[in-house]
Amino acid sequence: MTMTLPTVDDTVIWDAWLSMYRVPALTVALELEIFESLDAKPDSPEGLAERRGFDVRGLRALLPMLRQQQLLQLQDGAYRLNEASRAYLLKASPWFWGGLYRRIAKTLPAHKLLLETVNNERARAAKNRPVDGWESGHVDMALARDVTAFMHSHSMAAAVGMTHNCDFSACRRVLDVGGGSGCFSIALALALPDVRCTVMELPTICELARGYIGDAGVSDRVDTTVVDMFRQDWPQGYDMHFFSNIFHDWSIDTCLDLAKRSFAALPAGGRIVLHEMLLDDGGLTPAPAVTFSLLMAMGTLGQQFTLGQLRDILQQAGFRDITSRHSYGYYSIVSAVK
Repeated sequence: MTMTLPTVDDTVIWDAWLSMYRVPALTVALELEIFESLDAKPDSPEGLAERRGFDVRGLRALLPMLRQQQLLQLQDGAYRLNEASRAYLLKASPWFWGGLYRRIAKTLPAHKLLLETVNNERARAAKNRPVDGWESGHVDMALARDVTAFMHSHSMAAAVGMTHNCDFSACRRVLDVGGGSGCFSIALALALPDVRCTVMELPTICELARGYIGDAGVSDRVDTTVVDMFRQDWPQGYDMHFFSNIFHDWSIDTCLDLAKRSFAALPAGGRIVLHEMLLDDGGLTPAPAVTFSLLMAMGTLGQQFTLGQLRDILQQAGFRDITSRHSYGYYSIVSAVK
């Protein structure tokens, strides 16, 4: 089996998907009277969270999203209203659009999720996020099938594109940590005849991954191993550990734990590779990464990271020679050596 990339990348498809989170960002801000709060006192996410009792991680995702939509401005670390939000998004304004958006909010599932996130209700409620299965070490087959198909569909082009734009010729044995359907291992195996990959996942995901691997015709060079990455020892004998969209699911402390586990299991000279959609140094652009970070706030325990944040995590774990390069679409890889 061979895979030839389309003549255009998938960024327009990403844009279409991520655009659905623009309106919930506004409806939640209106319901929680965030514009009134910032009109009274421009503030940082931390300051606003303390004043209003909101979840600071939720605000760190929401306020940059509102800025991206040109509904807030940022000055000296404080978010404040601009002319548009002051005219149309304050309840006291004769031009207030709140009635329209209040009606729309009732039809948006993402509104409820984001509202609970910012309002500190998600943390207090019973766990019901997809990542909770990975946190607990058990994912039932129905959820596994749904999440694996979801991830595979938005990752396959990025996987193949990465092998076109990044040099993996030095690797021989790759451990695909939390590898899902195995699409990145499949892409590496198709591109590099000498590479051998192992998808490290929970039992139900491994079972599904074997189907994707078999369909791609690379079962002779890609296998699976059942390991709970948080609780069990990682297998030895791999010269590269690959993580795609793994770190963005977890807190910085958890990511540091994963990086330390990777460092312990790799041989000297081994490499860790993170495949993520990066924020700029200020965490405010590009727009797709800002929106993706909002999605992570709603559905996971994590966020999108800046290169600096990932560099700090890897350095604390003991890695050196940290580099980054664009891989495909909106994605980059961050690589480091033990």
